[in-house]
Amino acid sequence: MYLIEFDSKDAAYHFSIEEYFTRFMKLLKPVLMVWQTDKTVMLGNNQVVLSEVDRDFAHSMGISIIRRSSGGGAIFTDTGTVLYTMIEPLLYDNKTHREQTADIIIDALKSLDIKAVQEGRNDILLNGKKISGLAQYSSGNHICTHGSLLYDTDLEVLTNVLIANENKLHPKGITSIRSRVTNIKPNISENLSIEDFIKKIKIELLRGKDFLEYEINENDHAMIRNIYKEKYSNENWNFRM
Repeated sequence: MYLIEFDSKDAAYHFSIEEYFTRFMKLLKPVLMVWQTDKTVMLGNNQVVLSEVDRDFAHSMGISIIRRSSGGGAIFTDTGTVLYTMIEPLLYDNKTHREQTADIIIDALKSLDIKAVQEGRNDILLNGKKISGLAQYSSGNHICTHGSLLYDTDLEVLTNVLIANENKLHPKGITSIRSRVTNIKPNISENLSIEDFIKKIKIELLRGKDFLEYEINENDHAMIRNIYKEKYSNENWNFRM
């Protein structure tokens, strides 16, 4: 396994790294990324911005709006959220890769006495409420599976920036969004900072695995910057619908 760590909280740059390793590098060993962002709404590939995001509120709060290449719903992340990415050769169907990644995350959480469970197609729950969602995209013979962990995310901002899907949430509105999600931090006995939680979760994710830290070189950076410029930082991509 390769571990990639990059000191940036720009979601667009991390999505560019993901795409570079999924579509171009295609390493034979899995790649793990554990990362964070500043305040960001991450849209699914096929979502319509105005249907998912209160853009006036996002602008007033300095929240970036970035479209990812995977499907799924819109999510809000900030420096209280932990993002994880697994990029690997496509050996099975997408569902199997997604479930395997979910199992890895759940096992790591359980090692920290956080009794999370998978529910439905994409969600990880704690005490009946969502703490993580997974999404995927593939390219040729490689697949990227990624997700977020709500550790100490600002749930008030989350409920105000995301527009409720009235067909799925009852009762309607942001109250329903707020009732479906929870943070990990208030549900554990240890009062861990986000930095300490990341250290612990990373130790558990890597436990028993042979791993190398992948050093991104200048050629990698050039390719990643090009993806960043042409796609993830480009308004034509992020606001195309």
